[in-house]
Amino acid sequence: MNQMLNPDAVAPPFGNYCHAVEIPTNNRRLYVSGQVGVMPDGTIAQGIEAQTDQVFRNIISIVEAAGMTVSDIVKFNSYLTRQKDIAVYREVRNRIIGDHRAASTLVVVSALASPDWLIEIEAVAAKAVHQDVT
Repeated sequence: MNQMLNPDAVAPPFGNYCHAVEIPTNNRRLYVSGQVGVMPDGTIAQGIEAQTDQVFRNIISIVEAAGMTVSDIVKFNSYLTRQKDIAVYREVRNRIIGDHRAASTLVVVSALASPDWLIEIEAVAAKAVHQDVT
């Protein structure tokens, strides 16, 4: 089981994340490339709320395709192009991932690879490898 860490010697997290996640040995790791608000049909979701929702849905779909769940996500790196979108990003993130805590970084950047993209998120997931003992 991944261990979420928020040491008393460090100020508590400012939001829905933890300071660190320890991944024990014998875990599978999944590194998810930066996902943007592009829907399965290739169209771009319109607006920050719709793009953020689609980004998290893309990440969840990839994680589930690897046989994992949201609770196996240990790290998010999030990039927004506008500081004014932070509150919407947090609201959508909290709605979709609920009480799950992962290590997290949020950065406001001047641009992403396409001017139509308002957000991009990378993720890392880890899940214990179950070995049959006979």
